[in-house]
Amino acid sequence: MAQTRFFINEFEIDLSRSVVIQNGQHTQVEPKVLQVLLLLAKRQREHGEQVVTHEEIMTHVWQGVEVVPNALQRCIAILRKVLGDNAKNPSIIATHPKIGYRLLAPVCWPEPSTEKTQTRTKNPYFKYSLLIVSTSLLCILLYLVWPTTKPPAYTRVTPLTHTDAHESHAIFSPDGDYLVFNRYAGSCTSHLWARHIKSGQENRLSATPGQFGAPGFTPDGRELVFAAKADCEQPSAQSCWALATLDFAQALTKPHAIEPRYVCDAGQPHALNALPNHAYAYLQSDDSQTRLVQYNDLTKTVDTLYSAANDYLYHFDYHAHQQHFALFSRDQSLNYVLTVLDKNAQPVQRNTIALQPHMDPTASLTGRFTPDGRTLLVVSNGQLYSLTLSGKLSLLPTPATGLLGADKHPTRHTLLAVNGQKDIDIAHLALSHTGSAVAEPAHDLNSRALPYPSLSRTQAQERQAQFSPDGQQIGFISNRNGVDQLWIWQDEQAIALSNTGASHPVHGFAWSPDARHLLWAQGGKLHRADLSGQQHSLSTRLPVHSVQAWHQPGQVLVLISDPMPGGLYLYNLASGELSKLGINGVHRAWQAGEQVYYSDAQGKVKRFTLGEGPAHAKALTALNGRAMVIKDKHIYSVDQKSLTLNRYDLDGKLLNTLRSLKPTAWKISDVHQAQLLLEQFIGIEQELVLID
Repeated sequence: MAQTRFFINEFEIDLSRSVVIQNGQHTQVEPKVLQVLLLLAKRQREHGEQVVTHEEIMTHVWQGVEVVPNALQRCIAILRKVLGDNAKNPSIIATHPKIGYRLLAPVCWPEPSTEKTQTRTKNPYFKYSLLIVSTSLLCILLYLVWPTTKPPAYTRVTPLTHTDAHESHAIFSPDGDYLVFNRYAGSCTSHLWARHIKSGQENRLSATPGQFGAPGFTPDGRELVFAAKADCEQPSAQSCWALATLDFAQALTKPHAIEPRYVCDAGQPHALNALPNHAYAYLQSDDSQTRLVQYNDLTKTVDTLYSAANDYLYHFDYHAHQQHFALFSRDQSLNYVLTVLDKNAQPVQRNTIALQPHMDPTASLTGRFTPDGRTLLVVSNGQLYSLTLSGKLSLLPTPATGLLGADKHPTRHTLLAVNGQKDIDIAHLALSHTGSAVAEPAHDLNSRALPYPSLSRTQAQERQAQFSPDGQQIGFISNRNGVDQLWIWQDEQAIALSNTGASHPVHGFAWSPDARHLLWAQGGKLHRADLSGQQHSLSTRLPVHSVQAWHQPGQVLVLISDPMPGGLYLYNLASGELSKLGINGVHRAWQAGEQVYYSDAQGKVKRFTLGEGPAHAKALTALNGRAMVIKDKHIYSVDQKSLTLNRYDLDGKLLNTLRSLKPTAWKISDVHQAQLLLEQFIGIEQELVLID
């Protein structure tokens, strides 16, 4: 049977009607033009990247008929216009001058019909009945399998779990019968679990607890593959991660031992995916770039599959059936880029992702393939989007809020999602056990169930509390009104200070040295407010991710993804100029005089002098950047093993131990005289839901 339908990105090509369909819009195209496209698509299916020559196209499409000059070039121009392709930067049709053309975008072919042709009969009544039945069956079949340009809306949320632990990294099994997820109940006490959708029965898959990354299935569906921390009790800076597998069928009957395949010596393998023939792909980072690498379990070798010298590559997904990769990166112009690789890791498409106006330009976009391999599901700031391989983002409205990840059922419209948030409070304590006690607020609720009395008990995320330099107020970030805002604790009550109208998260803020203003970044924009709530935006040439320190009246330390995350900059408040300090991968930064201190993702702390640059940075190995404050020529830092709060001099030399802290309340955020502020973890309402 002749091929009459195929799909390229979000376009449906229907040769029988000579139309191209996109989002319900039908564009009539000349039959000869679509025959050229069909020939390019067939050549891609049969011979991969082989170029179709001018002579082949003319012979096949026009079959010796004399045509006007440039007829073929005219057809290609029409196709590019209809498919939204750019001749100067093509993503669908590549031109090979004086040779021919090649299709870049992957093609999706509908499955051929398996119905057998019935033996004809001379009985006219039977023939007429057969025609009616066949037509009816065909209509029913088309109704069931014909793709719709606008899928049914998501209107219902069904909660699946409600535990004291929190669930994450949830996916469907390849047959759609099970949900597989990570259930975390404390440090090094995670387990992999499976839940049967129809019965609701849950099975613990891992025999021993540990710390695990996101799971995925091998192409044959027999094994789970994931990253596992090989020495979970060790601090992250000293740990190593293993690429591990688990027999899924065996683990459903009894918790199964995890089998390490490869111990990674360069940190946690990120975005781990299983490839055919016992190979595994993941992202590996160093100081200058991130590479897509492959570990072959048969040959025990590691090879680079893909690297981009000018892009920061931070996420990818792999579609086992279509055998193509979708790579997420940021280019030097800070655009988000989606690159599609074929099964040999060769690029076939590269498209800029155009963010929608309400989206946060500083948030990393990540996506998971839908079962057909033609689109990806993207979650950004709690909202769900569909992303085509050509880079087009579309909002998918759902009744759930605060989404953290989503996966589509292999055959149904249903989504599996994780949603919820952390419950974090601020505790106000004495700096040391011998210091003056801070009275528990009289209005505090449920304080007996908390590690320490809360400054203000809510079920929101309240974090990064900081004393004003004069100690009269406490500023903090909270989403108690549904979105992140800056708040002031004053006269035993909380007052909302900021109101930018944005729903983006606030990653950090700073008090001015005179205690009269606060500065923060939200949605890439820098904002400044006084204590009365009067606020305005400041001009920056790059989107700012977070404000770190306001040490001098006229300059601020900020973080910018440029395109690598955690680029440390000095912002001049008077001129609006940004000065890059030559370091990336920064998570926190502080300033004391001309000394700049910074920490990375593992909490390692270094120090350098302004003007000299980070090449001369000195490592301060005793400090823990995840829980650290610099105040009044001292450094306060929490030992990660003992959870004791220690005081150091500015060179990182231990002076004395102040007090012990608790396993769920050790992340200190500020110090003022004899007082201490810290974040205390109350719980994580992070559960699994089905969305239909």
